[in-house]
Amino acid sequence: MVNIQTLIERFKVDIQEGKSDEEIFQSLQSVLGEDPKFDEDLAESLATLTDAKTAKILQRMLKISKEKKVQKVIKRSLYRLKSKGISIEEIPLSKEESILRRAQTEMPKGMGGGFDALGQRFLLLVIPHSGRGMTVVEGVISDTLGLVDFSGEETTRKGARIFVEEIQKNSPFPLVEMEASYVGFLFAQAYQSTLERKRAVPRDYLRLKGEIENVKKEYERPLIYRFLPSDEIAGEDRLLGRGGDLFKTDLFSGWRIEEDLIRSYADEVWEAEESKIVLHPTQKEVRFQGIYQKALVELFSGERRVLYKRRLEEMAYLLFKLGREEEARLSVAVALDLEKPLNLIQPNPFLFQLVVKSILALLAEAHKKSAEDLSLIVKP
Repeated sequence: MVNIQTLIERFKVDIQEGKSDEEIFQSLQSVLGEDPKFDEDLAESLATLTDAKTAKILQRMLKISKEKKVQKVIKRSLYRLKSKGISIEEIPLSKEESILRRAQTEMPKGMGGGFDALGQRFLLLVIPHSGRGMTVVEGVISDTLGLVDFSGEETTRKGARIFVEEIQKNSPFPLVEMEASYVGFLFAQAYQSTLERKRAVPRDYLRLKGEIENVKKEYERPLIYRFLPSDEIAGEDRLLGRGGDLFKTDLFSGWRIEEDLIRSYADEVWEAEESKIVLHPTQKEVRFQGIYQKALVELFSGERRVLYKRRLEEMAYLLFKLGREEEARLSVAVALDLEKPLNLIQPNPFLFQLVVKSILALLAEAHKKSAEDLSLIVKP
């Protein structure tokens, strides 16, 4: 379950940034209604935010809450805000008006997955239309290529629900809810990247570009910083030191540096292993470490380090929404460290482990192929 204090801090930032109560409440809906005690504690904590938008958020909670005890706590929090001078707008709660209001304020929905080893991820966007069905768009975007795949079509509400359920059930990677405006933002970024690289844009994207543009908003920072403020994590050396542990998790276990980028360094390690010059194991290890550091410097001194920083931030959001907050904090700590220039005395543990892991994976494949080739030799 999401930490309540983290949510309150996020709401403070949202209010300061001028977000509407509707936008703030939309990001909250996914955690409401599952645990009455959580709803009660959240409603009580919201009373500490003395702002008119807080009152409107509480009123929205009151309209959807089915638990009498939760309703009581919400009303008490509204009274506390009123006693602090916050104007509480009276909202009719008749059944007919409630149904009508929901129909009028149906919001787009978004979902997304994490990055794979190639820097690609899956995104899903459902856009409702007043008086008719919904447009459902899905796509794979790449942070190096742009739009890799994209398709979309209009369907009924029932059809959209079934489609989303099937996607969730059959996806090889976990998908989490994501602000629709952020999904639109990511699609739009991928579209611009496709144009810059002079690659063909999928026809469906051109057809639905207007709808995506209407949904998207501009974002200065990745979503994770709404939940885990960077100033709480930056500089946590203990946390950063465990950066390599991310590769022990399912979401990072398949990450590798692309073969065409890492191959030459793997060849150097292979040559050092097979060298006819007799070296002490310690000397060999020093030589290997030198190759690893060389790869680290040549591959991650510029834009690629920034690329991985963003990947880690997006993966942190996925982990956080999956309820894996400690791993999310670890991913953020590694990402924030990538803002700094490379330090070979104390290299970023995640990047260093990524280099070593990628090289060893290629060497393992080479050793296997060598053994297979030997087994094909016919003995006299």
